[in-house]
Amino acid sequence: MMKGKKNRWAMLEQSFLSLFITFSIIELTNRGAGVVDGLFVSNFLDYKAVASVGVVKSIFSITGVVSGMLSVGMQSKCSHELGKGDQKGFNRIFSTMFYISVAVSIVCMVALLIGAKPLAALMGATGDGADLLDGAADYLRGIGIGFPSILLAVVLSVACQLDSAKRRVRVAGVINFICNCVLDYIVIKLGWGVFGIGLSTSLARYLQVGYLLLHFRTKDRMLHFSKFDMGLREILDTLYLGTEKALRSLGKVISPMIVNRIIIYYGGMMTMSAFSIQKDFMEVAEIFACGLADATALQAGVYYGEMNRETMGAMGKSAHKFCGIFLGTLGIIMVLFSKPIAGFYISEQGDLFNMVAFSSIVIGIYSPLNGLIRARLSYLNAVKKVRSMQIMTALSSVIYVVISAFLLGSLFGAYGVLTSNLLLTVMLLLTVWLYYTIQVKSIRPSGNDYLALPDSFDLKPGDVISLDIRDEEDVSVVAEQIQLFCKGHKVDESIGMKAALCFEELAMNIIKYGFPKCKGQPSIDLRLVFTNEGMTLRIRDNCPMFDVERCLVEKVNAAEEEGELHLGLKIIGSLADNLSYVHSLETNNVILKLPIAYRNEG
Repeated sequence: MMKGKKNRWAMLEQSFLSLFITFSIIELTNRGAGVVDGLFVSNFLDYKAVASVGVVKSIFSITGVVSGMLSVGMQSKCSHELGKGDQKGFNRIFSTMFYISVAVSIVCMVALLIGAKPLAALMGATGDGADLLDGAADYLRGIGIGFPSILLAVVLSVACQLDSAKRRVRVAGVINFICNCVLDYIVIKLGWGVFGIGLSTSLARYLQVGYLLLHFRTKDRMLHFSKFDMGLREILDTLYLGTEKALRSLGKVISPMIVNRIIIYYGGMMTMSAFSIQKDFMEVAEIFACGLADATALQAGVYYGEMNRETMGAMGKSAHKFCGIFLGTLGIIMVLFSKPIAGFYISEQGDLFNMVAFSSIVIGIYSPLNGLIRARLSYLNAVKKVRSMQIMTALSSVIYVVISAFLLGSLFGAYGVLTSNLLLTVMLLLTVWLYYTIQVKSIRPSGNDYLALPDSFDLKPGDVISLDIRDEEDVSVVAEQIQLFCKGHKVDESIGMKAALCFEELAMNIIKYGFPKCKGQPSIDLRLVFTNEGMTLRIRDNCPMFDVERCLVEKVNAAEEEGELHLGLKIIGSLADNLSYVHSLETNNVILKLPIAYRNEG
């Protein structure tokens, strides 16, 4: 038996890495839509079309506000339900939020199609930019047609990830990206102008949604549509949990209005040009930062629902590890190859070239720090520290952005402004450290302090056991330890025997049917928790999807018909209502809740 935790944490790290890669691909393809549109417009249409598209590019931030509230809130709620082992709750919340997304997206689509011109004017196509109004409105109408697909693609991607359909999500993202490129080329050849460019983005999104919906035709899935079944208060609570992405997207709309003026005042148009290129560097860093943040949110939500402090801590270490590996590597590349990167944008040496090279170095250092901040924001949201998350988001998206740009611009001019993004990340990390330093009255807060979990997560060492099982011999040993655990808590012997026999029957089924099909190193992770309300036994394995609950019920029924119902199956049958199964984060999870009856000491 694996007495250490190496195997268990390897399973967690593998799941985290898979989520990180998938979410990074999603972010790459999503952000690629705007980049692709810009490339085709700048290469095939005139400067006026380029400016028309550029002036309303913030429409993607506006869609991010809406999709963020719907998808992130749904993700938090659904992951908590999965952590509890409540598959029905998971489908209830997903279905309701999906229906709401459809309704909201249709309303937004109609509003955008009708109000394209006023919105384009509000975004800047007025005054000196009045000549851009018609083109900007046409692009908005093209995007507006796809508003439902933009929202539904995000919601479905999150739900499919929770249902362990990572490959489908990745392929859907690639379909969106490739189709957008092909359709952009076609509409330009057809002479449809900027409206066609926006329309191609919408059509590519609809194809992405169509592929994601095919998941509902697969056999092995937990995800199902159910009736609309959430009250107004629960819906508002779910939307409240989604404010992190919404606030961040809103910050991207608000902060440039102030920061751009500061940049031009202290650095002039050349610095503004360098800062515009620096934003491209930040977009690359954001791809991995968002992947890290979304992976953190998904895992944290599930383990929060499970109320597992130990695993939450291990997950935090995984987030820091992969932040260092991926974003640290990206940062090193940007620092070491700053001049070749600058040469890709600026062909001639000069002041602008030097500013762009300097920007590459700044964003190289900024990247891993920003990754930690983004992961922290998503983590706080997952553990229901919404107020802390909102304050931190406001600081990172608007307040510290403006302060750092003004402070460094006034002190160091152009190069100071170009360093402002790095300063804001340092300020934010220091703010987090200072907050917990004051809270715990120590200059070195512990890892548990940063987890910010409620007291209900604190279990006495003797009230929980966590063990790894690798073979049939381990099963027998662990079954004995379960009985000793129950005996130590003075639980009635019959309850202890039921828990041990249930575990033995479940684990043997996993070893017999799941282990031979496992691509990697198969393993079972047991967690048994004792509380005043009862005992919870959770068995997790990394084998292919296999509904152990359904399999055992079928075995019980078959054994009853044949008159060969042995004791283990008989106990499983009697506890069927206490048993639940969920497949999430590429693991099978069987949860058994047992009521407590104490031994009569008299």
